[in-house]
Amino acid sequence: MTKTTRFYFYHEPVDMRKGIHSLYHLVKTIGKLDAFNGDCYIFMGRTRKSIKILCWQREGFVLYNKKLELGRYSLPSSLKQEAFFEVERDSLNQIVNTIKHKSSFNELRQKAMITL
Repeated sequence: MTKTTRFYFYHEPVDMRKGIHSLYHLVKTIGKLDAFNGDCYIFMGRTRKSIKILCWQREGFVLYNKKLELGRYSLPSSLKQEAFFEVERDSLNQIVNTIKHKSSFNELRQKAMITL
C-alpha cells in the first residue's frame, strides 16, 4: 500500500469464509470498480469480529485478514448507501484499532481462563 492508495468499505456484512475470488467478484459486479488499480477493499463480518482487506499488488491479490478473540470492530462513522464507499486512511486506522468490548459471560470466562 502506498500513500495514494484509496480504501473502499463494503457497507454490507460479508460471509468471512469468502476468499480472494469471491471478494473480487463483489468488487467487480456489485461495486463496478476496478480491483486491479491498487485500491483496497474492506469487508467486515456480520458479528464485526473479522475484517478482510483485498488489495492488488503488482502480480496478484493480497488478502489481509484479522479476527478478534475479544471485542468487536467499530463501523465507519458515516455508513453510506452505496455498495462501496471511500474511507480515509485515518478512518481505516480508527476502524481497525478501535475495538469495542461488550462484556458477556463467555468473554469474561475466556479472559479469566487466559489470565490463569
